[in-house]
Amino acid sequence: MSINRKNTLLLCMIAAFGLFIEMGCATKKYVKQQVDPVSGRVDELTEVSKRNENAIKDVDSRAQSGIQSVQAKAAEVDGKAMAADQKALEAQQMVKNAETKISGVETSLNRKIGNIDSYKPVENASVNFDFNKADLTDEAKAALDQLAAKVKGSKGYVLEVQGFTDNVGADSYNLTLSQKRSENVVRYLSQQHQIPLFRMFILGLGEAKQVEDNKTKAGRAANRRVEITLLKSEIESMSN
Repeated sequence: MSINRKNTLLLCMIAAFGLFIEMGCATKKYVKQQVDPVSGRVDELTEVSKRNENAIKDVDSRAQSGIQSVQAKAAEVDGKAMAADQKALEAQQMVKNAETKISGVETSLNRKIGNIDSYKPVENASVNFDFNKADLTDEAKAALDQLAAKVKGSKGYVLEVQGFTDNVGADSYNLTLSQKRSENVVRYLSQQHQIPLFRMFILGLGEAKQVEDNKTKAGRAANRRVEITLLKSEIESMSN
């Protein structure tokens, strides 16, 4: 082969190689031009996907928080409802207890009212007073001591205490004086003989119910008095 031919062949090979290199560069450039937009789109889709995922997580978190809040409020409402029910039950029980007590009181009161007519007078005592005085004399105290001895330890009895005066003085003054005389009798029986106050009923009647004529000194002395009537229950007596 001649030198010129060799040189020509070499030049052709160099030219071919250069062309190959140029084509490779062009291909890479073309591929890059095609790939870069796709890669950018993929990155964009990835970013959108992340944003969507975060948005979904945020919505889910708020939904869970809302559910928990609703559940907490529901539990609170249930608790208040249970407390209200308990209070209602307690109120109903209180009403029932009150009704039971009222029924018991009514029964006891009706029984006592029914027993009123069973009290009958069994004994009378009378104590006298000095003119315009309400203090108990020694004779009056002795009479009260005898009466107290008869009721000591007894049940089912009451004492009816009525005070009186003569006709000397104003009616209003005599009413007050007769009331004081009755009160002194009750005070003596309570303090000296421990007779309960609820068993004694007092009333000052002034110059009413005269037992003697007020025209005489002896008559007026007889009218200055306190009468004590002992009443006993026939039902209580029979039960004993």
